[in-house]
Amino acid sequence: MKVGALVVVGGVAAGLSLLLVAHQAVPGSAGSLLDSVLPWLAAPILLLVIVAVVTRRVGVIAAALVPVVVWVVLFAPTLTDRAQAGGHDLRVASLNLGKATAGEALPPLLAEHPDVIVLEEITAANRRSVTKTLADAYPHHSETGTVAVFSRFRLSDTEPVDIHIGWTRAIATTIATGAGPVRVVAAHLASARADMTADRDRTVAALAAAAHADPSPRLVLAGDLNTATTDRQFAAFAPLRDSQQQAGSGFGFTWPSALPMLRPDHILARGLTARNSWVLRVPGSDHRAVLADYEADASGTGNA
Repeated sequence: MKVGALVVVGGVAAGLSLLLVAHQAVPGSAGSLLDSVLPWLAAPILLLVIVAVVTRRVGVIAAALVPVVVWVVLFAPTLTDRAQAGGHDLRVASLNLGKATAGEALPPLLAEHPDVIVLEEITAANRRSVTKTLADAYPHHSETGTVAVFSRFRLSDTEPVDIHIGWTRAIATTIATGAGPVRVVAAHLASARADMTADRDRTVAALAAAAHADPSPRLVLAGDLNTATTDRQFAAFAPLRDSQQQAGSGFGFTWPSALPMLRPDHILARGLTARNSWVLRVPGSDHRAVLADYEADASGTGNA
């Protein structure tokens, strides 16, 4: 019985550890799904530790602690507070409105005083009310398809971005900030499903290629990218820096809003350094909003 417990716990511990360190070896859509839920392997790991403790066997407990160590090595840095003190040159917010009305979702977002608001799922049903609600504070705005950019600053050189989805769900525009021009790319990528990520993967590649090809030294990419930070496809955006990884605290999960388990919503940048990054629950939407404060980098390259 004692040997059996060690074999069972040791086998499960080895399997969990292997999933943590070699998850990218799992191919296709299943691999992307595993990537996305990787931090949540903490749940079965914790259960395994509890079972091991109940056995009161040192060897069994030691075996159960192996995936704990692996998880901590991978994710402990994410749990720290990486925000930096000081002011900011630009505050950016992004929100997938979903079924929320302007009256529900926008007031708490406005209370954060962002300089730029990127909205996804702008529709015929909410377009007029959203524009009216934001008109006074954000006199400059542009939209294409279901994506819109609202800004305190003047916009120029606005154009749609082809993300190979069949219709327009991305837009690029230049905002004239006090620290100089910043190119803003707003996007809503194709959804990723458990049995199919091909459409999402194609839109990730197209959006990343467009951002990398843009010559602007300072660029912010924001929106619902339908891609978790731990998803292998997210690497396509490098060397753009994710605001939550650079200056957030914790994983910054945004979906589903009631009990967030994933972070499909992102703000990434180059030529700017994130000083702070956080999420905000807004009524009505199934997503939480993401916000980030940026300081313009003098060289236009941002922190590596």
